[in-house]
Amino acid sequence: MKLNNILFLILILTTSSCGPGGGGTGTGNPVTVRMQDNQPFAWLKKSFETIIPSAQAAVGSVKFCFKRLRFKPDSSTSGSNYDLNIGEVSIDPSGTNLLTLSIAAGRYERVEFDLENECDGVPGKPSVSFTNGNGTFSTTDRMTIKFDGVFIVDGTKTLNLNIDALLDNLELVNNSNQIKVSLESATGDF
Repeated sequence: MKLNNILFLILILTTSSCGPGGGGTGTGNPVTVRMQDNQPFAWLKKSFETIIPSAQAAVGSVKFCFKRLRFKPDSSTSGSNYDLNIGEVSIDPSGTNLLTLSIAAGRYERVEFDLENECDGVPGKPSVSFTNGNGTFSTTDRMTIKFDGVFIVDGTKTLNLNIDALLDNLELVNNSNQIKVSLESATGDF
């Protein structure tokens, strides 16, 4: 099984809300947000790759600079924004704990992360960096990565965000100029 296809990022986010939509006042419901590659048959894919080598290159050393998290009731509304002061985060196969988050009860159909080029208070740092079989790549482009599904918050919950589509697109990158389009065109799910 590809080690990089089992990336886990546990986001336990606590912040205050900002902008329209509010939420996250500390009186909401605790939500654990978890990113993972949910390819249940990755071992089968790996078996075929040993017989017929894959044209794709495994992704490793992925780092995101998180700026904002947004819970949206549907894809057309602005939702509730939560500014994240967690900076650059390495997505480690064993998982990474970040913060804790309280959000308002309700039904959410989209979760978005804004990635920016100002991490840890330093402008110009990469918003995304990673390696694959084609080399090492990074960008300072601002971007939004999206996850669609149905998530009902009515108490303590865990939200599992499937990132296999994001990783699959990053496997194909062979130029840093492709990163933003690759990530923004791959919608994850939950």
